[in-house]
Amino acid sequence: MQNVVEQKVQVEKVGENIGFEAGEEMVKSFYDKHPEIAYANVMGREMIEKILNQPGCSGIAILPGYNKEMVRQSVLVGVDENFKPILSYNIINASGELRNSNGIVADRTATVMWGEKI
Repeated sequence: MQNVVEQKVQVEKVGENIGFEAGEEMVKSFYDKHPEIAYANVMGREMIEKILNQPGCSGIAILPGYNKEMVRQSVLVGVDENFKPILSYNIINASGELRNSNGIVADRTATVMWGEKI
Protein backbone atom coordinates (compact mmCIF):
# COMPACT_ATOMS: atom_id res chain seq x y z
CA MET A 1 0.00 0.00 0.00
CA GLN A 2 1.34 3.38 -0.96
CA ASN A 3 1.34 6.18 1.62
CA VAL A 4 -0.39 9.32 0.43
CA VAL A 5 0.63 12.58 2.03
CA GLU A 6 -2.15 15.12 1.97
CA GLN A 7 -1.03 18.70 1.98
CA LYS A 8 -3.34 21.06 3.84
CA VAL A 9 -4.65 23.90 1.69
CA GLN A 10 -3.77 27.27 3.18
CA VAL A 11 -6.93 29.39 3.13
CA GLU A 12 -5.03 32.66 2.85
CA LYS A 13 -3.41 31.43 -0.39
CA VAL A 14 -6.63 30.27 -2.12
CA GLY A 15 -7.38 32.05 -5.39
CA GLU A 16 -5.42 33.38 -8.31
CA ASN A 17 -5.59 36.08 -10.94
CA ILE A 18 -7.09 34.36 -13.99
CA GLY A 19 -6.97 37.42 -16.24
CA PHE A 20 -9.65 39.31 -18.09
CA GLU A 21 -10.27 36.81 -20.90
CA ALA A 22 -10.85 33.80 -18.64
CA GLY A 23 -12.97 35.85 -16.25
CA GLU A 24 -15.05 37.26 -19.10
CA GLU A 25 -15.62 33.76 -20.51
CA MET A 26 -16.74 32.39 -17.13
CA VAL A 27 -19.14 35.28 -16.47
CA LYS A 28 -20.55 35.19 -20.00
CA SER A 29 -21.17 31.44 -19.73
CA PHE A 30 -23.08 31.98 -16.51
CA TYR A 31 -25.12 34.94 -17.79
CA ASP A 32 -25.90 33.10 -21.04
CA LYS A 33 -27.40 30.30 -18.97
CA HIS A 34 -29.10 32.64 -16.46
CA PRO A 35 -29.88 35.95 -18.25
CA GLU A 36 -32.46 36.86 -15.60
CA ILE A 37 -29.68 37.35 -13.04
CA ALA A 38 -27.17 39.29 -15.14
CA TYR A 39 -26.09 41.50 -12.28
CA ALA A 40 -23.35 41.62 -9.69
CA ASN A 41 -23.36 42.10 -5.93
CA VAL A 42 -20.71 44.53 -4.72
CA MET A 43 -19.45 44.62 -1.11
CA GLY A 44 -17.48 47.67 0.02
CA ARG A 45 -13.86 47.63 1.12
CA GLU A 46 -14.69 48.73 4.67
CA MET A 47 -16.90 45.68 5.33
CA ILE A 48 -14.42 43.33 3.65
CA GLU A 49 -11.62 44.72 5.85
CA LYS A 50 -13.80 44.34 8.98
CA ILE A 51 -14.38 40.69 8.11
CA LEU A 52 -10.68 40.04 7.41
CA ASN A 53 -9.63 41.86 10.61
CA GLN A 54 -11.50 39.42 12.85
CA PRO A 55 -9.16 37.31 15.01
CA GLY A 56 -8.20 34.10 13.22
CA CYS A 57 -9.70 35.13 9.88
CA SER A 58 -7.83 33.61 6.93
CA GLY A 59 -10.30 34.29 4.13
CA ILE A 60 -13.88 35.04 3.15
CA ALA A 61 -16.60 32.61 2.09
CA ILE A 62 -19.05 34.08 -0.44
CA LEU A 63 -22.37 32.30 -0.18
CA PRO A 64 -25.46 32.60 -2.37
CA GLY A 65 -28.71 33.64 -0.77
CA TYR A 66 -31.98 35.44 -1.38
CA ASN A 67 -33.01 38.71 0.22
CA LYS A 68 -36.57 39.39 1.45
CA GLU A 69 -37.66 40.21 -2.11
CA MET A 70 -36.29 36.83 -3.25
CA VAL A 71 -33.52 38.48 -5.29
CA ARG A 72 -30.19 36.63 -5.36
CA GLN A 73 -27.82 38.26 -2.88
CA SER A 74 -24.31 37.36 -1.77
CA VAL A 75 -23.61 36.76 1.92
CA LEU A 76 -20.01 37.05 3.13
CA VAL A 77 -18.54 35.45 6.24
CA GLY A 78 -14.98 35.15 7.48
CA VAL A 79 -13.40 31.70 7.65
CA ASP A 80 -10.53 30.40 9.73
CA GLU A 81 -7.56 28.32 8.56
CA ASN A 82 -9.77 25.21 8.52
CA PHE A 83 -12.43 26.81 6.28
CA LYS A 84 -14.78 27.06 9.29
CA PRO A 85 -17.00 30.16 9.50
CA ILE A 86 -16.12 32.64 12.21
CA LEU A 87 -19.46 33.07 13.97
CA SER A 88 -18.04 34.25 17.29
CA TYR A 89 -14.70 35.09 18.86
CA ASN A 90 -13.30 36.36 22.14
CA ILE A 91 -12.05 39.90 22.68
CA ILE A 92 -10.66 41.79 25.65
CA ASN A 93 -12.60 45.00 26.24
CA ALA A 94 -11.23 48.32 27.53
CA SER A 95 -11.74 47.16 31.14
CA GLY A 96 -9.58 44.09 30.54
CA GLU A 97 -12.53 41.70 30.62
CA LEU A 98 -12.79 38.78 28.23
CA ARG A 99 -15.96 39.09 26.15
CA ASN A 100 -17.51 37.08 23.37
CA SER A 101 -18.26 38.93 20.16
CA ASN A 102 -20.43 37.80 17.24
CA GLY A 103 -18.61 37.18 13.98
CA ILE A 104 -19.57 39.31 10.99
CA VAL A 105 -22.04 37.84 8.53
CA ALA A 106 -22.33 40.54 5.87
CA ASP A 107 -25.13 41.36 3.48
CA ARG A 108 -26.56 44.54 1.98
CA THR A 109 -24.36 44.45 -1.05
CA ALA A 110 -25.10 46.87 -3.86
CA THR A 111 -26.74 45.25 -6.85
CA VAL A 112 -25.20 46.42 -10.12
CA MET A 113 -26.57 45.54 -13.56
CA TRP A 114 -23.84 44.00 -15.62
CA GLY A 115 -23.31 44.39 -19.36
CA GLU A 116 -21.95 41.86 -21.83
CA LYS A 117 -18.38 42.64 -20.84
CA ILE A 118 -17.02 42.55 -17.33
